[in-house]
Amino acid sequence: MKKNCLVLTIVGLFSLFSYALATEDLVISQYQHSPNKVYTDKDQPEITIANFNIAGGLRKHKVNLDLVANAIKAMDADIITLEEVDQNTTRSDGLDQAKVIAEKTGMYYLFGKATDMKGGNYGNAILSKYPIVKSKTFLLPSGDFEQRSLMLSQINVPGFDSPIYVFNTHFDWHEEDEVRMSQARFINSIVFDDQDLDDEFPNLVSGIMVLLGDFNSVKNDRVIKELEKYWTLVKQENVDTRTWPAGNPGLDLDHIFTSRNQIWQVEQFIIPNDGNEWNGIKWPLVSDHIPVIAKLKLIEQ
Repeated sequence: MKKNCLVLTIVGLFSLFSYALATEDLVISQYQHSPNKVYTDKDQPEITIANFNIAGGLRKHKVNLDLVANAIKAMDADIITLEEVDQNTTRSDGLDQAKVIAEKTGMYYLFGKATDMKGGNYGNAILSKYPIVKSKTFLLPSGDFEQRSLMLSQINVPGFDSPIYVFNTHFDWHEEDEVRMSQARFINSIVFDDQDLDDEFPNLVSGIMVLLGDFNSVKNDRVIKELEKYWTLVKQENVDTRTWPAGNPGLDLDHIFTSRNQIWQVEQFIIPNDGNEWNGIKWPLVSDHIPVIAKLKLIEQ
C-alpha cells in the first residue's frame, strides 16, 4: 500500500511539474493570460482614462498644483497620465509634483523620469484610483534633443478579467519628425514583442493595452499613422480634437490609443477646448494643453 502511495505521489508530482513546464510555453501562457472574449451587453466592463500635459516645462509659467489637482478631480477618470512633471527641481520649489497631486486627489501614483532638470528630475507620471502593480520607464530614442521617456504600468481594474497595461509618453516637439518617428517605432517594437519583456510583463503582447500621451503630432501626420499599425486612435464623431495651445487650440497633439487586440466602444470622448468651463474648471488657465478624456466600454478582450 505504501509503495502504491509512493508511486501515485511521484506521478502526481510529475504531472504538476509537466503542467508548470507547459504553462511556460509562450503560446499557451498568452492564451491563458488574456484569451479572446466577446462580452455580452450586460457584462461589458467600462473604464475612464485621460491624458493631461500639466506644462511643467513651459517657460514663464509655474504649475499651480492646487489648480491641477482640482482639474484632475473634475475629470473623475480611473487612470490619468501626465506629462511635463517635475520632481524636486528648483524651479518647482523642490516639490515632488506627482506625489503632491496624488495626495491632493487621493490617487495612487508613480513618476517616470525622462531627464535631469534643475537639481531634480523631469518626466511623466501616472495616477490611478487602483493600485499600480508594477511599472517600468524606458528612455526613448531622442537624438540630440531633450531626452524623452515612456512609462509602462500594470493596473488591475475591477470588472476586467485581465490586467490593463498603460503606456504613457511625451514625444519630441521639433518640426522635423525623424525623432518622433523613431519614438513611435520604439513603442511599436514593444507591442510587436521585440523588447522581450517576458520576465517583467509576462504575456504583455496579448494583454489589454492603452497608450496615452502628448505626441506633438496631429492625427493626420505620419507619426500617428506609424502608431496606427498596432494601435487604434480613440475618436468620436463631431468632437473637436485640438488641444494646444489651450488659450486658443489649433493643433491636436494629445491622443489616446487602444490596442488592436481589443475592440472598445467609445461611450464619451471629451476635450474641453471651447474656452467655457467644464465641470467647474476653466481649462485654458490650468495648462497650455487641454486634457483628453475617454470613457470606454470593452466589447471584445
